Amino acid sequence: MANRTSTPRQEFPTHGLMPRGETQAAEFVRKYPQYDGRGVVAAVLDTGIDPGAKGLQVTSDGKRKVVDYIDCTGSGDVELSDVVHADELTLKGVSGRTLRLNAAWKNPTGEWRVGAKRLSRLVPSDVWMSVSAERSQRFCKSAQQLTDAVLAKKSGDKGATKVSKDSDTSKNLTKDSDTSKNLTKDSDTSKNLTKDSETSKNLTEELDAQVDVLKTLNNAYTDIGPLLDCVVFHDGEQWRAAIDVDESGDLSAAAALGAYKHTGDVGELCKRQLFYYTLNFYDEGRTLSIVTCAGSHSTHVAGILAAHHPDEPQNDGVAPGAQLLSLMIGDHRVGSMETGVGLTRAVNAIVEYGADVANMSYGEPSSTPNVGQWVQTVAQEVVRRHGCVFVSSAGNEGPALSSTGSPGGTSDGFIGVGAHVGYDQMLAEYAMYETVGDTVFTWSSRGPTPDGARGVDVYAPGSAITSFPAYCKERLCLRNGTSMSSPNLCGVAALLVSAWKQEMAGASLSPYRVKNAIVSTAKPIGELHSAGLVQTDSAWQFLKRYAARAAEQVSWLTHVDDSRRARGIYLRNAEESAHARFFNIGVVPVFPTSEKARLEHDADGESGRQESQAQFDFEQRLLLVATESWVSVPDALYVASQGNKFAARVDATKLQAGRLHTASIDAYDSTDVDRGPVFSIPVTVTKPLHVDASACVDLGTLQFRPTEIVRRFVAVPPGATRAHIVLRASNAAALESSPALFYLHCMQLEPATRFRKFYMRERVSIGHKSYAAGGGCAEQKGTKSMDVIGGATLEVCLAQFWNQLGAHDIDVRVEFNGIVPANGGGALADGGPLRSGITVHGSNAVARVDFMAPVRPEYDVSPSIMLTKARKTLRPHEAVISPMGAERDTHLATGSALYKLELDYRLETTRDSTQLSLHMPAVDTQIYENWADNFALAIFDANKRHQVSQISYTSPLLIKQCGESLVRVQIRHRSAKDLEALKDIPLLVDVVLKSPVKLTTKFDMASIFTSTVDSSAAVYRGGFIAKGSRVPLFIDTIGAAVPSEAAPGDVLVGKLTMSKHTASFDFEYVVPAKSIKKPEESKPATPKVDKPESKEEQDQRELDEALRRVRVDWVKKSRDDGVRTRLVTDLLANSSDEQRAEVLAAQLSALDATSSALPWSEAACLTAALARRAIGIADSVIELTRTQALTARLYEKAETDDEKTLKKQAELARTQLIAALTTKCRALAALTHGPVPATASETCADYVEVDGSDNDETDVPEQTVQEYERAVAELRQWATAADDVSVVMATAPLHMARHQYARALQPVLAWLAKAPMKPANAAERRSMVELRNQLLAKLQWTIWSAHFRAIAPIESPANYERL
Repeated sequence: MANRTSTPRQEFPTHGLMPRGETQAAEFVRKYPQYDGRGVVAAVLDTGIDPGAKGLQVTSDGKRKVVDYIDCTGSGDVELSDVVHADELTLKGVSGRTLRLNAAWKNPTGEWRVGAKRLSRLVPSDVWMSVSAERSQRFCKSAQQLTDAVLAKKSGDKGATKVSKDSDTSKNLTKDSDTSKNLTKDSDTSKNLTKDSETSKNLTEELDAQVDVLKTLNNAYTDIGPLLDCVVFHDGEQWRAAIDVDESGDLSAAAALGAYKHTGDVGELCKRQLFYYTLNFYDEGRTLSIVTCAGSHSTHVAGILAAHHPDEPQNDGVAPGAQLLSLMIGDHRVGSMETGVGLTRAVNAIVEYGADVANMSYGEPSSTPNVGQWVQTVAQEVVRRHGCVFVSSAGNEGPALSSTGSPGGTSDGFIGVGAHVGYDQMLAEYAMYETVGDTVFTWSSRGPTPDGARGVDVYAPGSAITSFPAYCKERLCLRNGTSMSSPNLCGVAALLVSAWKQEMAGASLSPYRVKNAIVSTAKPIGELHSAGLVQTDSAWQFLKRYAARAAEQVSWLTHVDDSRRARGIYLRNAEESAHARFFNIGVVPVFPTSEKARLEHDADGESGRQESQAQFDFEQRLLLVATESWVSVPDALYVASQGNKFAARVDATKLQAGRLHTASIDAYDSTDVDRGPVFSIPVTVTKPLHVDASACVDLGTLQFRPTEIVRRFVAVPPGATRAHIVLRASNAAALESSPALFYLHCMQLEPATRFRKFYMRERVSIGHKSYAAGGGCAEQKGTKSMDVIGGATLEVCLAQFWNQLGAHDIDVRVEFNGIVPANGGGALADGGPLRSGITVHGSNAVARVDFMAPVRPEYDVSPSIMLTKARKTLRPHEAVISPMGAERDTHLATGSALYKLELDYRLETTRDSTQLSLHMPAVDTQIYENWADNFALAIFDANKRHQVSQISYTSPLLIKQCGESLVRVQIRHRSAKDLEALKDIPLLVDVVLKSPVKLTTKFDMASIFTSTVDSSAAVYRGGFIAKGSRVPLFIDTIGAAVPSEAAPGDVLVGKLTMSKHTASFDFEYVVPAKSIKKPEESKPATPKVDKPESKEEQDQRELDEALRRVRVDWVKKSRDDGVRTRLVTDLLANSSDEQRAEVLAAQLSALDATSSALPWSEAACLTAALARRAIGIADSVIELTRTQALTARLYEKAETDDEKTLKKQAELARTQLIAALTTKCRALAALTHGPVPATASETCADYVEVDGSDNDETDVPEQTVQEYERAVAELRQWATAADDVSVVMATAPLHMARHQYARALQPVLAWLAKAPMKPANAAERRSMVELRNQLLAKLQWTIWSAHFRAIAPIESPANYERL
């Protein structure tokens, strides 16, 4: 062993695992141990805290750490049955299992409610994958044993009829099934396969079929998870519930858990995975809420905020004395995304539980900042009225400007937090051998918001090693992000509130006062608009120093009157900074209010008077200062409670182009200037570089050191659609420097659009491949491209990742290309064309679109149009508005119940594995800025089985089996009147085409129609477009190959691409009306010599025929057999053979009216007598139609009217013949089918029986079986589709009569797999499922019988699942 050259440090840098030192939080708790969060409730809006996590069990003063666990999304809701009563302590569960109850449970009323929940809907994906893998392994082992036993029997191994479950099994279940063909056909015939002596051929066919069926079953097997039965009852004091987590049905020793907030009960949902749950009850026991966690995120967040480890205090969170309120807003059904329902219920819970602080490490980019019903509810109700300090993460979309997400980085009322990394974190968490200076994480989002607000209020440590869910098998874990900085800051807020409550008892503390203290005392770190690192003790000293200052209780709203309502001054585009700008700025103080001051709660008016008095007494005599000389403001401003306005001038004309310039307008209290700014109005100018005629701009050589970020701003030329950022690195310093990772982050802003539309964030490695062979340094070059919009400023931000060492120089060049439609109807300021999508109508034979290259000459011009989707428009067939339950779904401001609009759409797919997307542009793609409370949709198949759920951000989905689905959309809002306008709102469905459609394009119209045109004479031949010139493009629409998925009026959607260097355009092709096919001309019929009928004779003949047809219809409709018999007798008198066949066919249809039911089932009503009668009638129809049906093939190419008439008659006879044969087979099936065996045991035996014995069979007369064989043989000759459901149900029993159950099962499984899922065939599907189950029972394949029995309630639920 080599000798050590140095000794390790004396101890692990534990203080860096949970960073609290650089924020003064650790010192604050040491200094004031009683102010460690005690008396504070912190709400955590996230994925849900794990009840089993370490450090989240008790507070520092011994209280229960988590006050309550609440599933705000409803994804854990169990809809319970009406009241049921137990029979000797047993109940029938929704799963079908018999539930044995615990005799010790107290249930004074004797009333029970039952429900069920799929495990997969309660656990995170990683837990489900673990559970599913174990279940699948266990199932496949048993299934393999069955397969091995069948294969052994097929190969003649007589001793393998019983196989121990513990025996070694083959790893390959069915892949080598082809080898079964080589197995001997001389295998021993099992005496147990049938009671009658069967031929070796029949046995071999059956064993072959068994192998094939098992292969089909195994290939189709997917574990959809268990359905957990739930039992709910009231014990006289509270609701309780027990869950059958073992799927055994035995609850006789199970504990019945109460609501966690009352009992502290925690249950194990998955014992092996250490996954826990708690319960809540709603709607007076009609809804059970199983509360779990949708991911690990929330537990880690909670650990940072308030973990307490009694034996390891060094691992404590920021506020170990605080209690937590776990509010799960991440929905299991949509991959833990937040939903409007979850957000609304969460803020209601914050108010209900009186939470002092709230943390939300969630967010999304929004199209418009500081708008949306939920954002305003938080600002006005949760923060302003109920006094909760609301902290939220700013986002991880940096380092470019204006990349903050909603709500934390864009909305008033929240404290938006960015992520900082310091020395302690680098040492303990990131194992860096050489640290860098304290900095902001590279990926942390930056402000300002698009309307000029700061965006990031403060920074806090953005990483930690702290508590993690038990199911992750890690006690502590490292995670980073603004998701981690937000709870760190929230923990600081909890410390301040805790200290205030104990030291300033009775004094009012508004969230605005807390925010003012945190922001005003933050440590400067050189970030945008002076956002600093939180300092806990400094904030506390600030609170104490200004405790008597009433103005600290308020917040300030600023309104910059420009072309849009803004909260700051943000000059981003070239024209905005080309000349001096003047702004009117309004400032308004926002006063905290109280629930007591609501009119309905203020009987004597005292609370209202106090609030009014505070506003009356308010005044601020402010001194205004601009931090930069290019901003001018007045010296003083007087502000009372109603606010005031002042003018400001910003002159950016002399600022350096291409750079970021910031300033602020600071307002100081004239009586206490040392306090610092009362408010600051950010001023941000990104003066862009001009792009010359070359359409390129060199940004020069950018020099980087660790943590360095360089921003440059470029005015994208009008008409540009694509930017190419070219990076070159070739400095010799790379030979000495470490390779480094860079972020290239480029972005444009567009009004009312999320910033991700024109956005690129790429990782670029510099130095990894820069060494030339033989020494030296070769140039490293790379190009990254993105779509852009002309006229808007592009930020090119290049950042050396925060932990990357070494110095690097990079040359950056930006090149622009653009080809745009020239006849779009609009133009930019300099005459450049607008960029837009293109729509053409298929009813035009040729569509023309003119293009031009406004930026530079464009080469490699090669137009192509590829259409990949068919857009269909659906209208709701049902729309219902109803109020939500008042217990959870009320509007916080009004206290009244919310309303929901549920819209049902019929979606039909014509092929399996159809990919599609659903859109409702009025309300989707929005969460925080949404005017509605929630938008959600779910798809259900024809069996009411839930397929998929989606929320505002809809995404592509897959419909595995074709058929008809129900799309249910739910929109929630506080006004039923507003929802009325949406009751007929369309739903757009984009179906991915099986094969893309390519439209032909030409540069001259004639070439669309003929190939004889001399191309050399064309005005334009393609390949090149000169700058500024217009080029017509002609699109062949009449020759478009419209796919079968598209109907007239649908829109084919795709892209039109002019060049590989430019952006593609959205292209829409409106499908025209179908062409009308000219009817085929008939050859004249052979002249008839019969005497022509008179009009009177013709009328009488037609009347008689019409009356006859009515009577024939009544043969089918009549519910009285006597009436039907008399009608048949009358109709058969003096009838032709064709008419006799028609009447008897109608009678036969009436006898077998329930043809969708299994022939031997009670629903079919085919008694022995009725079956024999049906056979007799069927034989008559067969004799009457067989000959004429044979002639159908003679008239396949009928030409004359006479031939067409004969063809029609022959086809009718053929249809009647098939129907008669089908009914005859069904009747014979009813006669030959023995009693159905008892249901297989719910538990598998210790071995698998495969000998096919069927002890409960009754003998069937051979004559009947032979007649059945002849009928089936003839039916198969005539039936066009062997897998038609009626044919399958009619013929399968023949195999059953021969005891060939696997052969009978083959077409059943094929039909179930291929038949479309439609309500119209629901009855047939139920019958086929029943037949499948009966055949499996006959085969004694217990494992498969149990499997299908277990999934039946999931595959075919009684009701649609609630959204």
